[in-house]
Amino acid sequence: MSPSADPDRRTQHSRPRRRQPLRAQSLRHRLGALRRASESLLAWVRERVALWPGSVRLLCCAAGLWASALLSPEPWALFGIPVLGLVGILTLRRHHHLGVGVLVFTCLLTIQITALAAAHGPDRQVETTGLVVGRSEPGASEWTRLTLLTPTGFTHVLSPDVVADGAKVRMPTERLDDIRSTDAEPQVLEEPDGLWQWRDRLRTELRDDSLAAGSDGGRLLPGLVVGDTSPQDDRMVDDMRVVSLTHVSAVSGSNVTIVSLGAGLLAGACRAGPRLRVSIGVLTCIGYVFIVGFEPSAIRAAGMAIAAALVFLRGGGISPVAVMCSTASLLLAFVPVLATSVGFVLSVVSTAAIMFVVPILLRRLAVHLPLLPTVLVTALIVPFVAQLACTPVLVAIDPRIGLWSVAANALAAPAVMPATVAGFLSLVTTGIGTSGLPGADFASALLAWIGSFPAWWIVVVARVCAALPGAALDWPVPPVGTLLALGLLGLAVAGTWMLVRRRLWGLPVLVLCCLLTAAVIVTVRAKPPAADWLVLVCDVGQGSGAVINLGDGRGLVVDTGREPKPIDTCLDESGIEEFDLLISHFDADHFAGYAGTTWGRKVDRLFVSVNVAGSPEAKRMITDTGAEVVPTHRGQTLSFDTATVEVLWPPLRSVMSAEDEELRNEDSLVVRVEQAGLSTLLPGDVGAEEQYLLAQQVRPVDVLVAPHHGSSDLAPEFFAAAAPDLGVISVGENSYGHPSTKSVRSFGPIPVLRTDRCGSVALYAQSRYSTGQSCPESKG
Repeated sequence: MSPSADPDRRTQHSRPRRRQPLRAQSLRHRLGALRRASESLLAWVRERVALWPGSVRLLCCAAGLWASALLSPEPWALFGIPVLGLVGILTLRRHHHLGVGVLVFTCLLTIQITALAAAHGPDRQVETTGLVVGRSEPGASEWTRLTLLTPTGFTHVLSPDVVADGAKVRMPTERLDDIRSTDAEPQVLEEPDGLWQWRDRLRTELRDDSLAAGSDGGRLLPGLVVGDTSPQDDRMVDDMRVVSLTHVSAVSGSNVTIVSLGAGLLAGACRAGPRLRVSIGVLTCIGYVFIVGFEPSAIRAAGMAIAAALVFLRGGGISPVAVMCSTASLLLAFVPVLATSVGFVLSVVSTAAIMFVVPILLRRLAVHLPLLPTVLVTALIVPFVAQLACTPVLVAIDPRIGLWSVAANALAAPAVMPATVAGFLSLVTTGIGTSGLPGADFASALLAWIGSFPAWWIVVVARVCAALPGAALDWPVPPVGTLLALGLLGLAVAGTWMLVRRRLWGLPVLVLCCLLTAAVIVTVRAKPPAADWLVLVCDVGQGSGAVINLGDGRGLVVDTGREPKPIDTCLDESGIEEFDLLISHFDADHFAGYAGTTWGRKVDRLFVSVNVAGSPEAKRMITDTGAEVVPTHRGQTLSFDTATVEVLWPPLRSVMSAEDEELRNEDSLVVRVEQAGLSTLLPGDVGAEEQYLLAQQVRPVDVLVAPHHGSSDLAPEFFAAAAPDLGVISVGENSYGHPSTKSVRSFGPIPVLRTDRCGSVALYAQSRYSTGQSCPESKG
């Protein structure tokens, strides 16, 4: 049959072909021509460059890298960056990918150093103007860190005054280490606008609704959701730190990821496409970070959350490792202050370990242990791998390791998602309530109350695990401790890899790794005092703290240091459960750590100088501890069961501390403690004038604790009158030059022990002593 006989085919051939509009054809033709021209140009450049001698190409690359290094203010970069670039160029021929990686790293390092120097600003004093986009809570010194958005990027300024977020300020600043500082009150140029006031209302409502729950979970929830850690007490913060749960006590990458992924998945459930899902997730992430605050930790968390959104919401076709590396590079290039952030290092290290190691272990375990649920295996493997990978970094921050950190993270992980979701929904309903919708306030309070329950579980896990034996084991200080941790981690990885490859040599390697780890811990472990100790001079860093043994689990604590954890550890080692507290004076390094004495213990009486008994610090301590205040002055004798405390200073003054704020060091309590076979003199922070007056009445003692941490403001007559057999200096890392050579020599030819080198010093009868760590004795 002919084609014309088929009506269907006839119709098909007779239908005119659909033609594109002339304008679309012209545009496509031009784009194609542009693409061909660019390809021809690139090919011509490659051919010409290939004709150059290798030495010429090498010199051109080196010149470019050297020119970029000249922009850097770091002197080592002038030589280090070109050398690193040359290494990458030489590696290109044999190992192309490695060479490209080295060159990219070199370029990013150059950008990073230059941008970081620009963010830190010049050394001289300059006027800094910017928008306050974040701030920290004032510490014990009452100073706060402001995050400013300036024309040069994010700048951090240490300020004596707190400024509201969203305010535009101007202040004279000068460089202080890695940040800038100011002594002047910031001048507010513009008050926060309506958007920033709305943000402050959301944060305040969430904090109030959470605290209304009346539980520890309610105090944790604001920090977990929006980074507001002000409701958390010192014990909660320390428990979280000991078991490596600090990423839960404040906003972390996991929280932001939960919020952004949740919004994107919700959009996907409403039939949104991949691009719309990613857009909604990214926009939600940006809005969430605005509520949290543009702190370095929040920006880091947002970057990791956006990377996760790109990987999971796009639906495949993208490399997770490439996304993570690109995110880290962009964050470092545009927010250079993250280069000095330990949290950023921990995020990158843990994420890389999870991406590379966890899939391999899960596949192997699924083959060898097919009956175990995948969810359970993942919940155990992920925190274990992340904790191991972060261990070298963690011991560089705090030379301790915890045996229960992995278990604590595994137990707390299931509660993070419901707490974050409930807290975020409470924020959303509060925002809706600002429009006047009835019932929104009740809904936000209800959601915050619901979120406090999983948050309470996190606090319970941290508290229980931190109280277990081995929760914080001593480790060598950096850099030795960091190198040891890296070596042992490498040994553990080698043993695990052997086992995964079904090689039995992996088991002895892992056993050797465990034995070496235990040997290191035992070697550097702090030695507790013997049962017959009388006085324990605690290692509380740059500060003072001592415990007098009164027998039967009772004691007298003289000063507490600046931080609560060291005095808590010292009391744990001493076995004291019930005690009286004596504060020499209200400098932060002598009293600010008093909260640590109350963790699981009872304070009966609080002895303070009569001259400062009505001060705000004394009233605060009385309120917090519930102790009975006992004003004390020169000439009093305090009698205890096994000790007598003679008060040598200060005299009763006519002007009280409420009227004279300058009464500090010169108003320190100086006490002489008499016990069976031991006399100890604790002089607080009295200076040369007070010491000279005390020298007229002080009697010889067995042990003298150096006044004012070994300051050179001293009277030699005081040391000569005390005539001790042993000297102790309570000191830590400081910038004051403590202890001074003059102070050490003033003791004369007797042993002098320093707590920064020896740890806590236990004193016994007849001037015997033991130290928490092996240390050399100084001689006067």
